[in-house]
Amino acid sequence: MDRRTFLKSSAILAGVAVCGTGHGRAQYARARGPLRANPANPRYFFDDSGRAVFLTGSHTWANLQDSGLAPVPIFDWQSYLNMMQAHNHNFMRLWGWQQSAWAPWTPDKVLWEPTLFVRTGPGLALDGGPKFDLSKFNPDYFARMKQRLTECRDRDIYCAVQLFQGFSMNKPHACGVETWSGHPYNAANNINSVDGDKNGDKELDYDDPAIRAQQTAYMQKVVDTTAGLENVLYEVCNEGGNKEWDWWVVNTVHRLEKQNGSPHPVGLTGEGSESVEEMLASPADWISPGGQKFKIDPPAWNKSKVSVSDTDHLWGHGGTVAWAWKSFTRGHNTLLMDAWVPIAGAPCPEVNWGPRAGYPLRNLNRPDDPTWEPVRRALGNTRLYAERMDLVSARPLPELSSSGYCLANPEREFVVYLPEGDSATVDLTRVKGMVRAEWVQPVEGSVVPGGTVAGGKSTRFDVPFVGPATLYLLRE
Repeated sequence: MDRRTFLKSSAILAGVAVCGTGHGRAQYARARGPLRANPANPRYFFDDSGRAVFLTGSHTWANLQDSGLAPVPIFDWQSYLNMMQAHNHNFMRLWGWQQSAWAPWTPDKVLWEPTLFVRTGPGLALDGGPKFDLSKFNPDYFARMKQRLTECRDRDIYCAVQLFQGFSMNKPHACGVETWSGHPYNAANNINSVDGDKNGDKELDYDDPAIRAQQTAYMQKVVDTTAGLENVLYEVCNEGGNKEWDWWVVNTVHRLEKQNGSPHPVGLTGEGSESVEEMLASPADWISPGGQKFKIDPPAWNKSKVSVSDTDHLWGHGGTVAWAWKSFTRGHNTLLMDAWVPIAGAPCPEVNWGPRAGYPLRNLNRPDDPTWEPVRRALGNTRLYAERMDLVSARPLPELSSSGYCLANPEREFVVYLPEGDSATVDLTRVKGMVRAEWVQPVEGSVVPGGTVAGGKSTRFDVPFVGPATLYLLRE
């Protein structure tokens, strides 16, 4: 069975239409109502129809603000959206950068446009441009945010809007000028006498009431901008903050959205200042965990919040097909940190995509590095099965497969990943009747029929091709 035939058969089973060329993709109904948690299956968000929504996709650093050395190149937003749609992706992080210039990974003067506030002067900021007026949000920034969120909604793509950026406020610096030098809350950069670093440590004073008042006004502007858009989530901060401030941001957004009558899920990012356990105890609706175990052998997710496993917090630059399928069958949503547009600036030698000859990760800061395309395609294939399954009743049950990777309703439906290929024994003892099997190549998506077997017992399944495989089982 070729990929397009498979897509059509999958769509018929799932009640959706098929369109497109190349990879092919199922065309799903547009998002219906904002996502919300469902205690019946807290691994996934649900929309207004009661449909469980599996989130997967790719994101890249310049997908909201253009970034680069002067003159700043314009990000090709439409090509990026087309790539996501062609790969059957439905989720991205929409990156926000508060600094106007500089980045911790390069000595070059990287610029970020449009900026968050209008630059009116009088006087010059540290980056050489007019000082910011913190009472005037930049209409270009928020118009772009709304336009891009709307275009994503119309393509059935959900977006996590980054409210704050750890690399802006300040992350440890490998080389170059501190990003705090480009932050609008730096006293040298605004006309409003706002000093976000009263203790002089070149980092934002998170607990300063004046700064929190500024941030609350900004969050209100974001909430007003996203009101009525069903495809929005929020992310508190990319790899930054601290526990007390993080929770304050979550609670503030919840309060502001309650006033607006347009609730959206708010999430906390891994590899910041909090552990997975602390994020789970927080008021957040979803978390993005970090740590080696989520990279190599993701734990079966049976926690109370939605998990979004993001390669940005596992590899930085990196990702594998195995990670995509393992995470899916263990109950995680997934995101790829994609070098679709390379991160700007000549890197410091110690940064993981450094330029020195022979460095194994040297070329990962390229969209065409062979690492990326297989992972992009694998993520899209996991979504095909998420849409095909009864995801509401599915849960990770690694004990049902000898491979250890199984997402299932043990009475009727199973997705099993075999990272080594060969064979797997699947426990079908709770299935009454016959079970139809099909094999899927994890990257190419091509399908090989696997015949039917009787339920009621454990059964061995042999992979009919060489290499890793995915097995789909459905009771007839």
